[in-house]
Amino acid sequence: MRWAKFILAGSLGLALWGSVTTAHAAKRVTLPAYPQQRIFTFKVKGTSVYRSAHSAAVHGTILGIVHSQKKKWTVDKVVKIHGKRYVRLDDVTAGELQHGSVVRPSSVSPVAQGEMGKTLDGGYVALSKLKFRRQISQLKSLKKTAYWRPTLTHDFWDMPELTLGTTTAIHYGTSHGYQTLYAIQSLTTKAKKHYLYFETAKGKALGWLPASAVVKGTYPNLVKRELTRGGLQAKNTVTTLDAKAHIKIGIATANDQIQRVVMVKQNSQTVIYDYQEGRAVHQTTRSAAGKVLSSKAITPVKTLKFSLNATFDLQGTTYEGTISPTGKIDIPVYTGWIA
Repeated sequence: MRWAKFILAGSLGLALWGSVTTAHAAKRVTLPAYPQQRIFTFKVKGTSVYRSAHSAAVHGTILGIVHSQKKKWTVDKVVKIHGKRYVRLDDVTAGELQHGSVVRPSSVSPVAQGEMGKTLDGGYVALSKLKFRRQISQLKSLKKTAYWRPTLTHDFWDMPELTLGTTTAIHYGTSHGYQTLYAIQSLTTKAKKHYLYFETAKGKALGWLPASAVVKGTYPNLVKRELTRGGLQAKNTVTTLDAKAHIKIGIATANDQIQRVVMVKQNSQTVIYDYQEGRAVHQTTRSAAGKVLSSKAITPVKTLKFSLNATFDLQGTTYEGTISPTGKIDIPVYTGWIA
């Protein structure tokens, strides 16, 4: 059963605090001048928030009263009056990209309320009334270093979520999967989370990903790596079932018999079947980086059954079939779904 596919297309630049990064413009991310976009909490409950910087300076018209020392705020404007800094409050937000055709629940934090239900967002206070909550412990440049992404799970962000007051996902993770990318900056949060800032081989800025979401090195030919592992000499054929989701089957044959079958899953794990005398006798599963995750002997079988899943945003496909003793791939069950 074939299925309909919805496509959300668009061109997204790297929006970073009012400026747009072109393919070759922003080789390095720089933070806005303190205190803008930093994260703060109020030092004292009951602090007055004013309608304007001038009102805050002369204790004029009050917008509302602070009731929480835990609520996080950011600052989007700084005004200096008589040498003292007054800042305009803004909500801390983290905006995700909408995948497919279903709108995700907003990740924006709820608006804090002041006296009589009036919002404090957009109000002014003296900077001295706020306590700075440092989120970034280190931001440094790197020598251009190759990495690749074994999955499509993570979107790219202009800054790692909640490291600054306003952070936004800017490129779909599905747009740049299974290829070599280059890290040019490293960021570590106070909570010791590690992120890398990436660009393409041509220098197009992409954004930040967790370091745990990538594998160091250039993108490998996973099928070839496993078909030839151990010095196996054979005739190799590769079939791609779903190019976007990276589902592949490789078959090595010699003397008219299968020697090895390699299946590449969407998460870049490989499932390897080694054959003896025309039968699959051993199964090994390896991580994207090639580490053995499992290794076991199996009941010898001539016709190998498989089931591989490919998902892409809100849609997916399941491939169920067999590999004959002669290496023929047959997929009688081909189903698709849309969330």
